[in-house]
Amino acid sequence: SAFYISQLLKQHNCTNVVIAPGSRNAPLIIALTNDPAYRCVSVVDERSAAFTALGMTLEKKEPVAVICSSGSAAVNFYPAIVEAFYQKLPLVVITADRPKELIDQAVGQTIRQEGVFKNHILFEANLLRGNDDHLAKTYNQRLINEAMHHSNKGPVHINVPFDEPLYDTKDCDE
Repeated sequence: SAFYISQLLKQHNCTNVVIAPGSRNAPLIIALTNDPAYRCVSVVDERSAAFTALGMTLEKKEPVAVICSSGSAAVNFYPAIVEAFYQKLPLVVITADRPKELIDQAVGQTIRQEGVFKNHILFEANLLRGNDDHLAKTYNQRLINEAMHHSNKGPVHINVPFDEPLYDTKDCDE
């Protein structure tokens, strides 16, 4: 999913990204920072990251993405989302999420992220995890494209579930 998101954001002229770093969003961070087409800015605090992205939308007059980890990290974006909604600014909110079956199972950094911003976004894309089959890949691409289409009129939310391991690991010889 992270690779497809990075490819589709570029196609929609969304190459400025504010990253609130975390472990669950590591696949997104890796995909975006390894692509020279993106200008990535890291802001540790999620609320500040979202307002930084909002300021960039005002400055650049184009969509700016802000990404975070899962759970309560996502809700810290809400004040900036509300501002983007009423000012009709193209804020692209991308939240990492846990797999659906872990929701409400007392797993850390797991909240009900689907619909969390529903009153103040123009479109929500809740992606399927993994792109193992053609149908899932096509479905996710369609949702991302639809979200980006709506982003020119205000904030949109792309929620991306990730399974572990979150990124490739390599054994090191000591």
